[in-house]
Amino acid sequence: MLLVAACVCLTAEGKRAKVVVPSAYDQPSYIVNEDGSVSFTYCGPARHVRVMGDFQYRGKDSTRYNDHSRKLKMRKGSDGCFHVTTPPLVPETYTYCFRVDGKRRPDPLNNDTSWQRLHLWNIVSVGGSELADRYTPPAAQGEVVRTSWYCSEEKQTRSVNIYLPAAYVQAEPDDTTRFPVLYLLHGINGYEGSWTERGRVIQIVENLIADSLIRPFVIVMPDCNMGPEEGHPSHHTLWNNVVHYPRLCRDHSLEHGLSDLMQMIDSTYRVSDKRAVAGLSSGARIAANIVNQYPDCFEAIGMFSPVAYKSQVPTPEVHDTRYYIYMGTDDMFLNNGRHFSQRLTQSGKEHCYTETGGGHYWRNWRAYLLDFIQHWAQQE
Repeated sequence: MLLVAACVCLTAEGKRAKVVVPSAYDQPSYIVNEDGSVSFTYCGPARHVRVMGDFQYRGKDSTRYNDHSRKLKMRKGSDGCFHVTTPPLVPETYTYCFRVDGKRRPDPLNNDTSWQRLHLWNIVSVGGSELADRYTPPAAQGEVVRTSWYCSEEKQTRSVNIYLPAAYVQAEPDDTTRFPVLYLLHGINGYEGSWTERGRVIQIVENLIADSLIRPFVIVMPDCNMGPEEGHPSHHTLWNNVVHYPRLCRDHSLEHGLSDLMQMIDSTYRVSDKRAVAGLSSGARIAANIVNQYPDCFEAIGMFSPVAYKSQVPTPEVHDTRYYIYMGTDDMFLNNGRHFSQRLTQSGKEHCYTETGGGHYWRNWRAYLLDFIQHWAQQE
């Protein structure tokens, strides 16, 4: 299947330019070919254009984002546009952007985007496997509410994205059905939009619902960063998180203040008392702290590539929460995850520990989420 977008041209300053080309030469910005390769096109005034993205994945762990620094040179065609085709790619979801005369340019024709490390990236999905096909939108669509809540512990307002399934959105006004709720946390390099963008959580959940593999549920995705700078969005706080990492580990005001968020969710939306929490990397550590802070609230916890320590081991008050831990064998935190699993065993806490190939990146976290929610939200 070909994915097609309309063509718009930009100047070197990123502004729209009036470039007239015959309609026969109008080009989509990318096409996913039948062999899994992707053909990129850039139309606009430029001398040199390259495309960069994690489709250049070299194997092993791409935690340090080296794959994004590799670029494919695009060549100017007779139509005046620049073109390049990648080798056939493994079915997956990839991020990319253009580099025009040495300056970074997101694809203006592709509205499927994600913030990462202060930059906006475009997303392209290559289907062809059962896993990758879970990341494409199904027929039924729910709704994402972007709102905020006041964290009294921190005395500040935090952003949150809330996914409501189609069964919730399309219900009759007098319908009193209540839905389970998953609190889903990002990592140190993310923000409240990370799971809907790179995580493809909506596509994953709605495909599983469409196949009757899970029951519909609400997803709450809060901002888990250190307090953002005034006037800056939370996805600009990576550096702040890194600089204050010791405080991020010690200061549990977000975990304590989550009661405000849960109260807001319980009073505003039709949710039941069936709750789960999950997070990736440092978000997995926060999720474990939340379970210890509210030992009777959560049926299950998913820890994806967790950066967790002894202090995150469940307290004796945590009785019924089921733990699911996932690690990649190329993950730089592999030993951390293994040690945490061993501590759970030593403390007598039954849990499910899974190791996969790959490293500390989204292609694993999407797969971990897919597996976790099938355990927790399976049809009864």
